[in-house]
Amino acid sequence: MISPMIPLSASSLSPPTALAISGLSHRFDAKQVLRSVDLTVGAGELVCLVGPSGCGKTTLLRLAAGLEDIQAGSIAIDGCAVAEGRYAVPAERRGVGFVFQDYALFPHLDVTGNVAFGLGRLGAASRTARIDEALRQVGMQDYARAFPHQLSGGQQQRVALARALAPQPRVLLLDEPFSGLDARLREQIRDDTLHVLKQSGAATLMVTHDPEEAMFMADRLVIMNEGRVEQHGPPADVYSHPANAFVTNFFGQVNEVRAVVQAGGAMTPFGRVPVTGLPDGSSVIVLIRPEALRLRPVADADKIAGKVLASRLLGRSSWIHLCVGVSAADGPAMGYSQHLHFHARVPGRFLPAEDDVLAIDLDASQVFVFAHPRD
Repeated sequence: MISPMIPLSASSLSPPTALAISGLSHRFDAKQVLRSVDLTVGAGELVCLVGPSGCGKTTLLRLAAGLEDIQAGSIAIDGCAVAEGRYAVPAERRGVGFVFQDYALFPHLDVTGNVAFGLGRLGAASRTARIDEALRQVGMQDYARAFPHQLSGGQQQRVALARALAPQPRVLLLDEPFSGLDARLREQIRDDTLHVLKQSGAATLMVTHDPEEAMFMADRLVIMNEGRVEQHGPPADVYSHPANAFVTNFFGQVNEVRAVVQAGGAMTPFGRVPVTGLPDGSSVIVLIRPEALRLRPVADADKIAGKVLASRLLGRSSWIHLCVGVSAADGPAMGYSQHLHFHARVPGRFLPAEDDVLAIDLDASQVFVFAHPRD
């Protein structure tokens, strides 16, 4: 049990963390939204909470902020309990900043008034200095007298961030802060925001459903599904070593092959892949990222090839639709009434013509095997 407002011992939290969530469960009527969630965020760390819509991300943020009463579990900030059982520190006393998805700026207040909202306990001089500092952090010092309706979406996002940072919170919570921005502006704003958050030193927990955005922003990912944490860790580790099929699929479309383990391996149209931890006879799904399919011109010795069905340039990469399961000798004249359809992603511009036949090499580091869920 965590004692209200009493620092936890070093043995309880080692190393010390700015935000500690333990055993958090929550339901709305008959719907279980969170299921015994454990989560920590260190001072100066940026953790991204990611997952599909409805998996409990925003509810967890609202509980941490004190905008909802907890039902089970505990929340501690800087080693002191702020919510456990019937005990709860009010939201305004938790030292938490919150940036809402719609920014929630007050339309009747100018930028200065919005940023000053949480600084009522400071003297006039200190309040003015804190407002100026927060606006400089986000590059909005020249808009101090503007009203929200006079600002672009990106500028409103910056003001909302300045308002959250101005009280110098110990913990900063961001709920889909870039979702309302167009793609080009979103890239610039999230880059600027990342630098501001790192300079602030606050422990930051950010919610997003965009895996690329999460990998760009996060020191650590926490991937959720149906109220549970599926996996957590540094982005590179989670991407390279997904714990299950859900996590693998979360990072983008994958090619799926069903197989049966035989002699410690599973056969795919691209050859045999090793299987560990599952006995022979097990039904498995083999998930192959599009990046794992390496395409090149056919040579005489090649046994694995595919016919191009379509090629599309996506900007930084090209997306190739392939019909797989034929040898190079079969050529484009072969009929494909019973073909297997796969996708390959190739860096840069690569647009082979329809019906071209290409050799396929498999990058085993981008292939993942899991027990079939119905087995």
